[in-house]
Amino acid sequence: MPAEITLPVYVRVGGSGAQWGELTVEVTDGTVREADMRRQLASFLREAADHLETMPEGGTEVPNASADR
Repeated sequence: MPAEITLPVYVRVGGSGAQWGELTVEVTDGTVREADMRRQLASFLREAADHLETMPEGGTEVPNASADR
């Protein structure tokens, strides 16, 4: 089984921020390839953008969600 590293992804706007998820990339010969990292990050951001564009009005917003972290 190849080694993997998991990195948290945080989004911050002004003074508020929250962890939106994680990226998991494979470690090969003790390093993470930049191309793999970019691919994972791009995929994550596409999914986040799709969620933001299709979220219903008054949908899943949680008051003070960033304060709960």
